[in-house]
Amino acid sequence: MAARIPVSRIIHTIHAVSDIHAARALYQDALGGLVFAENYFPAEDRDAALLYVTDHMVEPMAPRHAEDLTKPFARQFARIGQAFHSFEIKVADGEAASAAFREAGCTVAADYGVFFFVKPESTGGVLLEVCELPMPNDPWERGNWNPAVGAGHHCTVTALDHIACVTADIETALRFFTEVVDGEVLEDARTELPQPARRVLLQVGDTRVAFVQPDDLAGGPLGAFLKAAQNGIYALVWKVADAGGAKAHFADKLKLRLTTQGCISPGFAIQPEDFLGARHEFV
Repeated sequence: MAARIPVSRIIHTIHAVSDIHAARALYQDALGGLVFAENYFPAEDRDAALLYVTDHMVEPMAPRHAEDLTKPFARQFARIGQAFHSFEIKVADGEAASAAFREAGCTVAADYGVFFFVKPESTGGVLLEVCELPMPNDPWERGNWNPAVGAGHHCTVTALDHIACVTADIETALRFFTEVVDGEVLEDARTELPQPARRVLLQVGDTRVAFVQPDDLAGGPLGAFLKAAQNGIYALVWKVADAGGAKAHFADKLKLRLTTQGCISPGFAIQPEDFLGARHEFV
């Protein structure tokens, strides 16, 4: 392709859940999530809430009729269950981006023109949503956005550190995110967290995204992740101002179980089973 597709921002991370109301409440109580929109999308028969945890938007999403496998989101939910579903990049022209991705050999799906998905085999393992439109009522679009909107919550989260993805094909991830779109490599190094692996940290739009390929693709927590049905996103890694205060809020007040097992960062996590299948880590 002649030129890389510019990405202005990562809009949000989608969290597939079975109960949109429980997810909305959990993000509010645990992470100080501020809900700014809710919607139902008939074409995919699913409900969603849009919320910010400090500077990063998360979209819990639930199929209204999970048994109706004629709908794309219900099929995804049947495959991965409660888990991170995808993250979304902002482009200037959805139709032009779709054509460019197809020209680059990528597999595009659920193409509604202004937004569509790029399948994991084209991105190194991550399901990627691509959109040209702003989210409904998005405070970021209003010109007076302040990422410190969540300051003062007991979780002490100050910002998203990065989106952590696990891949069995890091070269394809690098090709897509640095040659097809205009991401930039910030660091390419070895890591021992949570097992020996190659870790590449990228800047994609306004957000950092890490791709980690374990040496052992079949063993350890990352190997277990790769063997499971998943869409590539292993964790959202958040910065906290007070780790002790955050732990007290999660464990003592909300009775959420904490762990360092399987952490892809040098911090701690809420047990994914206690957060509707999603891994949130804190550094």
